[in-house]
Amino acid sequence: MTQTDFSIRRQPPLSIQVYDRLRKMMQANVFQPGDRMVEEDLARRLSVSRTPVREALFRLALNGLVEQQEGRFVVPTLTLRDIQDIFQIRRLLEPQAVADIAARLTDADLAQFVTGRDRMIAAKGQDAAAAANIAFRALWVSRIPNRRMQETLAKFDDQVVLVRRATLGDPAARAAATAGVCDLVAAFAARDPAGARKVMEDFIDAALSWFERAVTDPDDTSGHS
Repeated sequence: MTQTDFSIRRQPPLSIQVYDRLRKMMQANVFQPGDRMVEEDLARRLSVSRTPVREALFRLALNGLVEQQEGRFVVPTLTLRDIQDIFQIRRLLEPQAVADIAARLTDADLAQFVTGRDRMIAAKGQDAAAAANIAFRALWVSRIPNRRMQETLAKFDDQVVLVRRATLGDPAARAAATAGVCDLVAAFAARDPAGARKVMEDFIDAALSWFERAVTDPDDTSGHS
């Protein structure tokens, strides 16, 4: 006889659902730097009241995804200094994070990393590459044993995502990102913490150079936008 599950499954608060939806929209490049985030417009767009939208916007501001300017919420325009500051923190934390993952990796985790890598290899064009890149990063960040480190990196990654798609508009940047992921998965497969650390150090240094180009030369005809 099959046991029926009568447990109550609660949905997250509506403000959290709105927050997650707005984050995904930002990752999908729906909002551009400098855009105003107007409560009534967002509430209409998401078919909710203004209260959960307001709460979500305050949380987005707390995590650096929007800024408050004269009582208004605006998508920030990251400066080169902003990006360099974020990458300095990433350079200190992420190599250790992937080393910890490599030391504790399970076969099930490795299978998911391989799937994520293959998705990046198969990605064609800027949008597909950005989506695959975001998904792979979210995957390995979710496997960091240190939960506080995981939360810290997720916060800064949310800010960097504001310019990630512009960076991946360059085919050479997409190729470099894919190569870095392949190298990282290889280090994971070898259960090599030192190798994973080195791959991530090189990956972050290369990514910063692409971000710097995206910010300092936004109208470059080679593919940055």
